[in-house]
Amino acid sequence: MPSPRGVKSHPCLVINAGSSSVKCSVFDLASDTLLFKDEIERVDSIEGAIGLIAERLYQAGHTDIKAIGHRVAHGGEYFRDAALIDDALVKIIEEYTPLAPLHNPPILAGIAMTRQHWPDVPQVAVFDTAFHQTMPPCAATYAVPEAWREMGLRRYGFHGTSHKYVMLRVAQELNTTPVQLRIISCHLGNGASVCAIERGVSVDTSMGMTALEGLVMGTRSGDVDPGIFAYLKRALGFSVEQIEDVLYKKSGLAALSGLGNDMRDIEKQAAEGNAKAQLAIEVYAYRARKYIGAYAAAMGGCDVLAFTGGIGENSATMRSRICDGLEFMGLDFDEEKNRQIKLEEFEVPQLQRPGSRIRVMVTQTREQWMIAQETGRICKREGIDDG
Repeated sequence: MPSPRGVKSHPCLVINAGSSSVKCSVFDLASDTLLFKDEIERVDSIEGAIGLIAERLYQAGHTDIKAIGHRVAHGGEYFRDAALIDDALVKIIEEYTPLAPLHNPPILAGIAMTRQHWPDVPQVAVFDTAFHQTMPPCAATYAVPEAWREMGLRRYGFHGTSHKYVMLRVAQELNTTPVQLRIISCHLGNGASVCAIERGVSVDTSMGMTALEGLVMGTRSGDVDPGIFAYLKRALGFSVEQIEDVLYKKSGLAALSGLGNDMRDIEKQAAEGNAKAQLAIEVYAYRARKYIGAYAAAMGGCDVLAFTGGIGENSATMRSRICDGLEFMGLDFDEEKNRQIKLEEFEVPQLQRPGSRIRVMVTQTREQWMIAQETGRICKREGIDDG
Protein backbone atom coordinates (compact mmCIF):
# COMPACT_ATOMS: atom_id res chain seq x y z
CA MET A 1 0.00 0.00 0.00
CA PRO A 2 1.50 3.38 -0.94
CA SER A 3 1.79 6.28 1.47
CA PRO A 4 -1.25 8.57 1.74
CA ARG A 5 -1.40 11.26 -0.95
CA GLY A 6 0.88 14.14 -0.11
CA VAL A 7 2.87 12.11 2.45
CA LYS A 8 6.43 11.27 1.45
CA SER A 9 7.20 7.56 1.68
CA HIS A 10 9.95 6.44 4.03
CA PRO A 11 11.05 2.86 3.24
CA CYS A 12 13.06 1.34 6.10
CA LEU A 13 14.99 -1.88 5.57
CA VAL A 14 15.31 -4.17 8.62
CA ILE A 15 18.11 -6.74 8.71
CA ASN A 16 18.33 -9.63 11.18
CA ALA A 17 21.55 -11.49 10.43
CA GLY A 18 22.13 -14.86 12.08
CA SER A 19 24.74 -17.55 11.67
CA SER A 20 22.58 -19.67 9.34
CA SER A 21 19.96 -17.26 7.97
CA VAL A 22 19.36 -13.58 7.24
CA LYS A 23 15.86 -12.15 7.56
CA CYS A 24 14.87 -8.83 6.04
CA SER A 25 11.77 -6.66 5.82
CA VAL A 26 10.96 -3.28 4.33
CA PHE A 27 8.43 -1.07 6.11
CA ASP A 28 7.12 2.26 4.89
CA LEU A 29 7.31 4.29 8.07
CA ALA A 30 5.05 6.97 6.57
CA SER A 31 2.10 4.61 6.09
CA ASP A 32 3.11 1.96 8.65
CA THR A 33 2.97 -0.69 5.94
CA LEU A 34 5.00 -3.85 5.28
CA LEU A 35 6.29 -3.55 1.71
CA PHE A 36 8.65 -6.51 1.43
CA LYS A 37 9.71 -9.57 3.41
CA ASP A 38 12.32 -12.21 2.67
CA GLU A 39 14.64 -14.72 4.31
CA ILE A 40 17.88 -16.20 3.04
CA GLU A 41 18.33 -19.64 4.62
CA ARG A 42 21.36 -21.94 4.81
CA VAL A 43 23.65 -18.95 4.47
CA ASP A 44 27.17 -19.72 3.20
CA SER A 45 28.34 -16.19 3.93
CA ILE A 46 26.68 -13.08 5.31
CA GLU A 47 28.32 -11.07 2.55
CA GLY A 48 26.68 -13.23 -0.11
CA ALA A 49 23.31 -13.10 1.65
CA ILE A 50 23.31 -9.29 1.85
CA GLY A 51 24.26 -9.12 -1.81
CA LEU A 52 21.34 -11.38 -2.68
CA ILE A 53 18.97 -9.27 -0.57
CA ALA A 54 20.14 -6.11 -2.36
CA GLU A 55 19.46 -7.82 -5.71
CA ARG A 56 15.99 -9.00 -4.68
CA LEU A 57 15.10 -5.54 -3.37
CA TYR A 58 16.15 -4.03 -6.69
CA GLN A 59 14.09 -6.58 -8.61
CA ALA A 60 11.08 -5.80 -6.42
CA GLY A 61 11.45 -2.09 -7.11
CA HIS A 62 12.64 -1.07 -3.66
CA THR A 63 15.55 1.09 -4.79
CA ASP A 64 14.93 4.11 -2.55
CA ILE A 65 15.71 2.83 0.95
CA LYS A 66 15.75 5.76 3.39
CA ALA A 67 17.05 4.00 6.52
CA ILE A 68 18.33 0.60 7.64
CA GLY A 69 17.81 -0.97 11.05
CA HIS A 70 19.85 -3.89 12.37
CA ARG A 71 18.99 -6.27 15.20
CA VAL A 72 22.08 -6.49 17.41
CA ALA A 73 22.09 -9.24 20.02
CA HIS A 74 24.43 -7.80 22.64
CA GLY A 75 25.18 -4.17 23.40
CA GLY A 76 26.59 -4.74 26.86
CA GLU A 77 26.28 -1.99 29.47
CA TYR A 78 27.16 0.75 27.01
CA PHE A 79 23.96 0.90 24.97
CA ARG A 80 20.78 1.83 26.79
CA ASP A 81 18.98 2.72 23.56
CA ALA A 82 19.17 2.14 19.83
CA ALA A 83 21.97 4.14 18.21
CA LEU A 84 23.11 5.48 14.86
CA ILE A 85 25.81 3.29 13.34
CA ASP A 86 29.25 4.74 12.70
CA ASP A 87 32.80 3.40 12.92
CA ALA A 88 32.99 4.09 16.66
CA LEU A 89 29.77 2.18 17.35
CA VAL A 90 30.94 -0.80 15.29
CA LYS A 91 34.13 -0.92 17.35
CA ILE A 92 32.15 -1.00 20.61
CA ILE A 93 29.96 -3.86 19.32
CA GLU A 94 33.15 -5.73 18.41
CA GLU A 95 34.40 -5.28 21.97
CA TYR A 96 31.24 -6.95 23.28
CA THR A 97 31.56 -9.94 20.91
CA PRO A 98 33.06 -12.21 23.65
CA LEU A 99 29.71 -11.89 25.45
CA ALA A 100 27.83 -13.05 22.32
CA PRO A 101 30.31 -15.05 20.24
CA LEU A 102 27.60 -16.82 18.24
CA HIS A 103 25.41 -13.79 17.57
CA ASN A 104 27.43 -10.59 17.20
CA PRO A 105 29.90 -11.70 14.47
CA PRO A 106 27.24 -12.32 11.75
CA ILE A 107 25.51 -9.10 12.77
CA LEU A 108 28.77 -7.16 12.39
CA ALA A 109 29.31 -8.77 8.99
CA GLY A 110 25.80 -7.73 7.97
CA ILE A 111 26.41 -4.16 9.08
CA ALA A 112 29.68 -4.01 7.13
CA MET A 113 28.01 -5.23 3.94
CA THR A 114 24.93 -2.99 4.14
CA ARG A 115 27.23 -0.01 4.67
CA GLN A 116 28.96 -0.99 1.44
CA HIS A 117 25.73 -1.51 -0.52
CA TRP A 118 23.97 1.59 0.86
CA PRO A 119 26.82 3.92 1.89
CA ASP A 120 24.67 7.06 2.01
CA VAL A 121 21.74 5.57 3.92
CA PRO A 122 21.61 6.13 7.72
CA GLN A 123 21.81 2.86 9.64
CA VAL A 124 20.72 2.14 13.20
CA ALA A 125 21.63 -0.62 15.64
CA VAL A 126 18.71 -1.85 17.78
CA PHE A 127 20.00 -3.88 20.72
CA ASP A 128 18.24 -6.88 22.30
CA THR A 129 19.85 -5.88 25.60
CA ALA A 130 19.06 -2.13 25.65
CA PHE A 131 15.53 -2.37 27.07
CA HIS A 132 16.84 -4.19 30.15
CA GLN A 133 19.51 -1.64 31.08
CA THR A 134 16.99 -0.14 33.51
CA MET A 135 17.32 -3.20 35.76
CA PRO A 136 18.42 -2.15 39.27
CA PRO A 137 21.82 -3.39 40.50
CA CYS A 138 20.16 -5.92 42.82
CA ALA A 139 18.64 -7.65 39.76
CA ALA A 140 21.58 -7.28 37.37
CA THR A 141 24.48 -8.19 39.66
CA TYR A 142 26.01 -11.65 39.98
CA ALA A 143 27.56 -12.52 43.35
CA VAL A 144 31.01 -13.18 41.88
CA PRO A 145 34.43 -11.57 42.54
CA GLU A 146 34.69 -7.87 41.73
CA ALA A 147 37.41 -8.52 39.16
CA TRP A 148 34.96 -10.71 37.23
CA ARG A 149 32.22 -8.10 37.46
CA GLU A 150 34.64 -5.50 36.12
CA MET A 151 35.10 -7.77 33.09
CA GLY A 152 31.39 -7.44 32.34
CA LEU A 153 29.95 -10.44 34.18
CA ARG A 154 26.42 -9.34 35.01
CA ARG A 155 22.88 -9.98 33.86
CA TYR A 156 21.93 -8.21 30.62
CA GLY A 157 18.76 -9.89 29.36
CA PHE A 158 17.56 -10.39 25.77
CA HIS A 159 14.36 -10.27 23.70
CA GLY A 160 14.21 -6.59 24.69
CA THR A 161 12.66 -5.52 21.38
CA SER A 162 9.85 -8.06 21.78
CA HIS A 163 9.19 -7.20 25.44
CA LYS A 164 9.12 -3.47 24.65
CA TYR A 165 6.64 -4.06 21.85
CA VAL A 166 4.41 -6.13 24.12
CA MET A 167 4.51 -3.39 26.75
CA LEU A 168 3.46 -0.72 24.24
CA ARG A 169 0.81 -2.87 22.56
CA VAL A 170 -0.78 -3.94 25.84
CA ALA A 171 -0.94 -0.35 27.07
CA GLN A 172 -2.46 0.74 23.75
CA GLU A 173 -5.10 -1.98 23.93
CA LEU A 174 -6.03 -0.96 27.48
CA ASN A 175 -6.18 2.71 26.47
CA THR A 176 -3.55 3.70 29.00
CA THR A 177 0.20 4.27 29.22
CA PRO A 178 2.93 1.84 30.30
CA VAL A 179 3.64 3.94 33.41
CA GLN A 180 0.23 2.89 34.73
CA LEU A 181 0.94 -0.84 34.50
CA ARG A 182 2.95 -3.68 36.01
CA ILE A 183 3.35 -6.18 33.19
CA ILE A 184 4.86 -9.66 33.17
CA SER A 185 5.74 -10.34 29.55
CA CYS A 186 6.31 -13.97 28.51
CA HIS A 187 8.11 -14.42 25.20
CA LEU A 188 7.79 -18.17 24.69
CA GLY A 189 9.33 -19.68 21.59
CA ASN A 190 12.41 -21.67 20.66
CA GLY A 191 14.17 -19.00 22.69
CA ALA A 192 12.17 -17.94 25.74
CA SER A 193 12.27 -15.31 28.45
CA VAL A 194 10.06 -13.58 30.99
CA CYS A 195 10.35 -9.87 31.75
CA ALA A 196 9.05 -7.84 34.69
CA ILE A 197 8.05 -4.40 33.36
CA GLU A 198 7.20 -1.97 36.13
CA ARG A 199 5.70 1.39 35.16
CA GLY A 200 7.30 1.35 31.70
CA VAL A 201 10.76 -0.01 32.50
CA SER A 202 12.29 -3.47 32.66
CA VAL A 203 13.22 -4.27 36.27
CA ASP A 204 14.13 -7.95 35.81
CA THR A 205 14.27 -10.60 33.13
CA SER A 206 15.03 -14.30 33.08
CA MET A 207 17.94 -14.33 30.62
CA GLY A 208 21.29 -13.25 32.01
CA MET A 209 24.77 -12.51 30.72
CA THR A 210 23.95 -14.88 27.86
CA ALA A 211 20.74 -16.15 26.30
CA LEU A 212 21.21 -19.47 28.13
CA GLU A 213 19.91 -18.50 31.59
CA GLY A 214 16.29 -18.69 32.68
CA LEU A 215 13.42 -20.65 31.15
CA VAL A 216 13.58 -24.04 29.49
CA MET A 217 13.84 -23.40 25.73
CA GLY A 218 13.75 -25.39 22.52
CA THR A 219 17.32 -26.71 22.71
CA ARG A 220 18.69 -24.58 25.58
CA SER A 221 18.68 -25.77 29.17
CA GLY A 222 17.83 -22.55 30.94
CA ASP A 223 18.80 -22.45 34.63
CA VAL A 224 21.25 -25.13 35.76
CA ASP A 225 23.62 -25.41 38.69
CA PRO A 226 26.98 -23.96 37.48
CA GLY A 227 28.62 -26.76 39.45
CA ILE A 228 27.75 -29.15 36.63
CA PHE A 229 30.70 -27.81 34.63
CA ALA A 230 33.22 -29.09 37.18
CA TYR A 231 31.29 -32.32 37.73
CA LEU A 232 31.06 -33.19 34.03
CA LYS A 233 34.74 -32.41 33.56
CA ARG A 234 35.70 -34.73 36.43
CA ALA A 235 33.20 -37.50 35.64
CA LEU A 236 33.26 -37.54 31.84
CA GLY A 237 36.27 -35.46 30.86
CA PHE A 238 34.13 -32.91 29.02
CA SER A 239 35.69 -29.57 28.14
CA VAL A 240 33.94 -26.28 28.93
CA GLU A 241 33.29 -25.86 25.20
CA GLN A 242 31.65 -29.29 24.95
CA ILE A 243 29.39 -28.64 27.92
CA GLU A 244 28.43 -25.21 26.62
CA ASP A 245 27.58 -26.68 23.22
CA VAL A 246 25.29 -29.29 24.80
CA LEU A 247 23.54 -26.72 27.00
CA TYR A 248 22.86 -24.50 23.98
CA LYS A 249 22.08 -27.05 21.26
CA LYS A 250 21.16 -30.43 22.79
CA SER A 251 19.18 -29.59 25.92
CA GLY A 252 15.81 -27.99 26.69
CA LEU A 253 12.60 -29.43 25.28
CA ALA A 254 14.56 -31.51 22.79
CA ALA A 255 16.52 -33.29 25.52
CA LEU A 256 13.57 -33.77 27.86
CA SER A 257 11.15 -35.08 25.25
CA GLY A 258 13.50 -36.93 22.92
CA LEU A 259 11.24 -35.62 20.13
CA GLY A 260 12.96 -32.42 19.06
CA ASN A 261 12.11 -28.85 19.99
CA ASP A 262 8.70 -28.37 18.34
CA MET A 263 6.08 -27.91 21.06
CA ARG A 264 3.30 -29.05 18.70
CA ASP A 265 4.91 -32.47 18.32
CA ILE A 266 5.60 -32.70 22.04
CA GLU A 267 2.01 -31.80 23.00
CA LYS A 268 0.64 -34.34 20.51
CA GLN A 269 2.80 -37.12 21.94
CA ALA A 270 2.01 -36.08 25.51
CA ALA A 271 -1.72 -36.35 24.77
CA GLU A 272 -1.08 -39.90 23.52
CA GLY A 273 0.60 -40.86 26.79
CA ASN A 274 4.29 -40.31 26.05
CA ALA A 275 5.82 -39.89 29.53
CA LYS A 276 8.91 -38.01 28.32
CA ALA A 277 6.78 -35.54 26.40
CA GLN A 278 4.55 -35.05 29.45
CA LEU A 279 7.57 -34.35 31.64
CA ALA A 280 8.95 -31.84 29.11
CA ILE A 281 5.68 -29.92 29.18
CA GLU A 282 5.47 -30.01 32.97
CA VAL A 283 9.04 -28.74 33.41
CA TYR A 284 8.52 -26.00 30.80
CA ALA A 285 5.30 -24.74 32.39
CA TYR A 286 6.63 -25.00 35.95
CA ARG A 287 9.74 -22.94 35.18
CA ALA A 288 7.64 -20.21 33.52
CA ARG A 289 5.10 -20.17 36.37
CA LYS A 290 7.89 -19.92 38.94
CA TYR A 291 9.36 -16.86 37.23
CA ILE A 292 5.94 -15.23 36.95
CA GLY A 293 5.39 -15.61 40.69
CA ALA A 294 8.85 -14.25 41.43
CA TYR A 295 8.34 -11.21 39.24
CA ALA A 296 4.94 -10.46 40.74
CA ALA A 297 6.70 -10.43 44.12
CA ALA A 298 9.51 -8.25 42.77
CA MET A 299 7.03 -5.63 41.53
CA GLY A 300 4.65 -5.87 44.49
CA GLY A 301 1.89 -7.17 42.23
CA CYS A 302 0.93 -7.58 38.59
CA ASP A 303 -1.71 -5.93 36.42
CA VAL A 304 -1.15 -7.80 33.15
CA LEU A 305 0.26 -11.21 32.27
CA ALA A 306 1.05 -11.15 28.54
CA PHE A 307 1.98 -14.06 26.26
CA THR A 308 3.79 -13.82 22.92
CA GLY A 309 6.25 -15.85 20.81
CA GLY A 310 5.46 -19.01 18.85
CA ILE A 311 4.41 -21.07 21.88
CA GLY A 312 2.88 -18.19 23.81
CA GLU A 313 0.76 -17.19 20.82
CA ASN A 314 -0.30 -20.62 19.60
CA SER A 315 -0.42 -23.09 22.49
CA ALA A 316 -3.63 -22.75 24.47
CA THR A 317 -2.59 -25.79 26.48
CA MET A 318 0.67 -24.21 27.58
CA ARG A 319 -1.00 -20.91 28.50
CA SER A 320 -3.48 -22.88 30.60
CA ARG A 321 -0.76 -24.91 32.33
CA ILE A 322 1.25 -21.81 33.16
CA CYS A 323 -1.75 -19.93 34.56
CA ASP A 324 -2.97 -22.92 36.57
CA GLY A 325 -2.17 -22.25 40.21
CA LEU A 326 -1.89 -18.46 39.94
CA GLU A 327 -5.27 -17.89 41.58
CA PHE A 328 -3.47 -16.71 44.73
CA MET A 329 -2.37 -13.65 42.71
CA GLY A 330 -5.98 -12.81 41.89
CA LEU A 331 -5.89 -14.34 38.41
CA ASP A 332 -9.20 -15.88 37.33
CA PHE A 333 -8.37 -17.60 34.04
CA ASP A 334 -11.12 -18.23 31.47
CA GLU A 335 -10.34 -21.58 29.85
CA GLU A 336 -13.15 -21.27 27.30
CA LYS A 337 -11.82 -17.95 25.98
CA ASN A 338 -8.32 -19.38 25.96
CA ARG A 339 -9.32 -22.35 23.79
CA GLN A 340 -11.09 -20.14 21.27
CA ILE A 341 -8.10 -17.88 20.60
CA LYS A 342 -6.74 -17.89 17.05
CA LEU A 343 -4.71 -14.80 16.31
CA GLU A 344 -5.16 -13.40 12.80
CA GLU A 345 -3.31 -10.09 12.88
CA PHE A 346 -2.03 -8.11 15.86
CA GLU A 347 -5.11 -8.13 18.05
CA VAL A 348 -4.70 -8.51 21.82
CA PRO A 349 -7.51 -10.69 23.23
CA GLN A 350 -7.99 -11.02 26.99
CA LEU A 351 -8.32 -14.43 28.63
CA GLN A 352 -9.51 -13.65 32.17
CA ARG A 353 -12.97 -13.85 33.67
CA PRO A 354 -14.81 -10.74 34.87
CA GLY A 355 -13.55 -9.72 38.30
CA SER A 356 -10.01 -11.06 37.79
CA ARG A 357 -7.44 -8.72 39.35
CA ILE A 358 -4.96 -9.63 36.61
CA ARG A 359 -5.58 -9.35 32.91
CA VAL A 360 -4.22 -12.20 30.79
CA MET A 361 -3.46 -11.05 27.25
CA VAL A 362 -1.93 -12.67 24.18
CA THR A 363 -0.56 -11.11 21.01
CA GLN A 364 1.80 -11.76 18.15
CA THR A 365 5.16 -10.12 18.64
CA ARG A 366 6.42 -7.71 15.94
CA GLU A 367 10.17 -7.51 16.39
CA GLN A 368 10.95 -6.55 12.79
CA TRP A 369 8.32 -3.79 12.87
CA MET A 370 9.61 -2.59 16.22
CA ILE A 371 13.16 -2.37 14.85
CA ALA A 372 11.84 -0.24 11.99
CA GLN A 373 10.03 2.04 14.45
CA GLU A 374 13.15 2.40 16.59
CA THR A 375 15.22 3.15 13.48
CA GLY A 376 12.82 5.90 12.45
CA ARG A 377 12.84 7.36 15.96
CA ILE A 378 16.63 7.49 16.14
CA CYS A 379 16.90 9.06 12.68
CA LYS A 380 14.39 11.71 13.70
CA ARG A 381 16.19 12.31 17.00
CA GLU A 382 19.48 12.77 15.16
CA GLY A 383 17.89 15.24 12.76
CA ILE A 384 18.53 13.11 9.67
CA ASP A 385 16.62 14.29 6.60
CA ASP A 386 14.43 11.53 5.21
CA GLY A 387 14.33 12.99 1.75
